[in-house]
Amino acid sequence: MLARARADLAGERALLLGLAVALGLAAGIRPSLGLGAALGIAFCLATLTDVTVGLVLFTVLSFLDVVNGGGGVASVTKAAGALLFGSWYIQRLVGTARTTGSAARLDPQLTIAIVSLALWSALSVTWAESSSRAMTSTVSFVLDMLLFPVVLVAVRRRDHLLAIMGAFVVGAVISTAYGFIHPAALGSRNYGRLTGGLGDANEQAAVLVAAIPLAVGIAATATRQWVRNAAWASAVFCAAGVLHTLSRGGLVALGAVLLAAVVFGGRWRPKAIVLLAVVALGTVTYYGAIAPLAARERVTMTSTSGRSDIWRVAWRTIKAHPVGGVGAGNFQIAAVHHVQGVGALTSAYLIVDVPHVAHNVYLELLADLGIPGALAFIGVAVFSLLAAGRAARAFERQGDAQLEIASRCLVLSLVAFLVADLFLSGEFSKQLWLIFALCSAALALSRKGTSMVSSG
Repeated sequence: MLARARADLAGERALLLGLAVALGLAAGIRPSLGLGAALGIAFCLATLTDVTVGLVLFTVLSFLDVVNGGGGVASVTKAAGALLFGSWYIQRLVGTARTTGSAARLDPQLTIAIVSLALWSALSVTWAESSSRAMTSTVSFVLDMLLFPVVLVAVRRRDHLLAIMGAFVVGAVISTAYGFIHPAALGSRNYGRLTGGLGDANEQAAVLVAAIPLAVGIAATATRQWVRNAAWASAVFCAAGVLHTLSRGGLVALGAVLLAAVVFGGRWRPKAIVLLAVVALGTVTYYGAIAPLAARERVTMTSTSGRSDIWRVAWRTIKAHPVGGVGAGNFQIAAVHHVQGVGALTSAYLIVDVPHVAHNVYLELLADLGIPGALAFIGVAVFSLLAAGRAARAFERQGDAQLEIASRCLVLSLVAFLVADLFLSGEFSKQLWLIFALCSAALALSRKGTSMVSSG
């Protein structure tokens, strides 16, 4: 037995030595490669040790698609997601002390909506013009949906929920900083706009607006002064980022979030009104007196940048395929068949020559998956909103102001995405699905009771 233990120890030492030598060689050949490998190994070890730590790291990584390889099949984010799910599965299978009995269940209505969306998307492969695109879209949906079981296991205490909310804010700040340091290239469609780590100004605006209420919530509940200061600074930085994206959809979403904060603010409604006034005044001042002329013209222009033509074709596609749609992810392929008969189009090239998505998640889903698929997605959104709202009311009854504010901020964050998606096809956004899952996690914590969710 002793000899076997010594052999195992020798094997582990040899493995560590081999990894160290490999990292050293990689760093010598290309320092960035060595650093990336070291960080990758650290992420693997942290994730496999604790799924909560892995989820925090994954949340930050999800904001850096441009940096870590974009949305390709082999992107770092997808690899990190697969590793995160593997960690969840192993810990649930083994039944560690930290996860045994801790997994909460989704509400039946939300479960039905999630499963219906996945199954309907998979079924659309049979009638889609491009079955491969339909399958790819279905896989993307399923990967996003896997965040629900992972989050419900990872969020077992109040500090877990707050840590993931904090990671969301940190990811948004890093993405924004990257955008300021690495502006869009001259001649690109996003030139002059902040694109951030997501590589698209409108998507960047959506996640920044969603991050602002989370940062404000952390600032309002943190017990340490430096955390409050950092959270307020992050909220201001994210707001500045929204202004620099020059995204009209982002500004509309920001206004919707501020109005929702007044309506859903509860005992904090007076502060929400003050915040609404400050942000509105700051936005008007920036675009009226500080922003360059080109920025002001872009924000105030009446042109829809071709979106109105895409929406008209999308609506015609929906009327032609109201039940089944054209298949998951197939709007860009099928839209060309519905260009005729929609009147004069000034931006037909966005449909024929360079096919674009619908730039509206609801039209996109109606065109792709028909009424059943769109209703299933809306069901996921609505039941997630209701989950966070119920959690907020439950924490209010329990006298837990910290988690009550956190739950209300999750509602506002989700409102940001749902409004911004009037101008985006963001049904596969990892950040959106993370907020969906966090809403259910907050409700699960509220059901455990204050005494069971205290940190420690």
